Amino acid sequence: MSSSKRPNQHIDSGYSWVILFAATLVAFFQLGIAKVFGVFIPELIEQLQMSAFAVGLNFSIAFGLASLLGPVWTALTYHMSHRELVVSGGVLSSIGLIGASLSQSSVHLCCSMVLLSIGSGLPLVAKIVAIKDFFEKKFAMANGITYTGGAIGMTVLAPIIEVLINTYGWRGAMLIFASMNFNMCVGGTLMIQHERSHTSAKQDKQREHDTSGSPSQRSWMDNILGLIKNFTKNLGFSVLCNHRILLTYLTAMMVHDLAFCGWVLFLVYYTISIGYTAQVASFLSALGGGGALLGRLIVGPFIDKGVISGHMAFIIFLVGGAVMMFSYPFVEAYWLLSLISFMSGFCLGSTSPIYVVLFKEILRNDESAFAGSMGLQLMFRSIGWFAGGPLTGWLYDISGNFYFSFMTLAGLEAIGALLIIIRPSRFKKCLSRPETNTSTYLDMKDINVATLDTQVEKV
Repeated sequence: MSSSKRPNQHIDSGYSWVILFAATLVAFFQLGIAKVFGVFIPELIEQLQMSAFAVGLNFSIAFGLASLLGPVWTALTYHMSHRELVVSGGVLSSIGLIGASLSQSSVHLCCSMVLLSIGSGLPLVAKIVAIKDFFEKKFAMANGITYTGGAIGMTVLAPIIEVLINTYGWRGAMLIFASMNFNMCVGGTLMIQHERSHTSAKQDKQREHDTSGSPSQRSWMDNILGLIKNFTKNLGFSVLCNHRILLTYLTAMMVHDLAFCGWVLFLVYYTISIGYTAQVASFLSALGGGGALLGRLIVGPFIDKGVISGHMAFIIFLVGGAVMMFSYPFVEAYWLLSLISFMSGFCLGSTSPIYVVLFKEILRNDESAFAGSMGLQLMFRSIGWFAGGPLTGWLYDISGNFYFSFMTLAGLEAIGALLIIIRPSRFKKCLSRPETNTSTYLDMKDINVATLDTQVEKV
């Protein structure tokens, strides 16, 4: 047995916890990058003579593109191991950071951000599938811990980088952060491939061999066309044909993340607009982050123990988010703003791990579609991330206040909740189907057909 594969006995125990540590370490740096770049914005505007719009566009490319290409990362999981994807992502994202530290213009920075985006995107699906392969009964808890690592990274890395900027300048700080980001490769080397991850890929290769012959028997053009066809088939779009209910959930996730992005970007500005200082406004943002961190930690164990399903948790958080967004324009007392900000973070920021658990519940009888659903989830959510900031800012520009902005965000959350509530029968139908034994995989070459025929004749 190769060193990159282990038998099925490592489920919820043993090396599974090493996989969890590796995925959490990767998430720590992946999401930490998003928070850290906010610290670099003033320096980039001043020293590179860039507009705020140009800087914002570069950062949107860096992080929105990584999610928009989710189906591509899904397809790559069928052709590369988790270790290869994570290590490659760590190397490419670090090279992108090094390139950004050497930037002399907006175009140079944009090219570096594209490379950073590709590097950040490569591990996105791989680390989720790895957790899903190695955890069954404790999957929701493990998934929540992974996302908690990202929240901790967003909280811890920003002040560290700010100290580095004051000491070494923004270029030196970005170079140091690039070296820190190489630790993603350490997490990648700890990743091993569960043998059930290869089952569908082996079956596809065998089917292709049976129908088209071996690669040596086909022309070079047929080989190239076959490779392209196989890659596009693994993008994950076929999942929507077989599980149409996913489109409802993907739409709800998209509008929810639109509201989440608008809230994250404009919470501080809104607080300043009603008369509070920037320091006080930043504290409200930190409270929101604390709420998200708490939610990601406690929701998973409740789902694992059967106290609540991912379906119901998603509805509760959508309704809670709508109530919190609706409350903002009517509250000015600081203690109430603090409470609402904490609960907003709890409701809006705790849904990322629930998405994964929810899709695992829906696809419990078709686990081969899980990776494809993760890519689609990232793509739909990226639309919300791209649209949330511009929509919220545009509503503020035309109205002169945040009343219509927060009412719109509340309405979007309510729409997402209604989409899920009006289709409970389809979800229950998915869960009512008998669950297949996903821990056992049969290889047809091990079945003695003659023996089976003999048994049938005796019956």
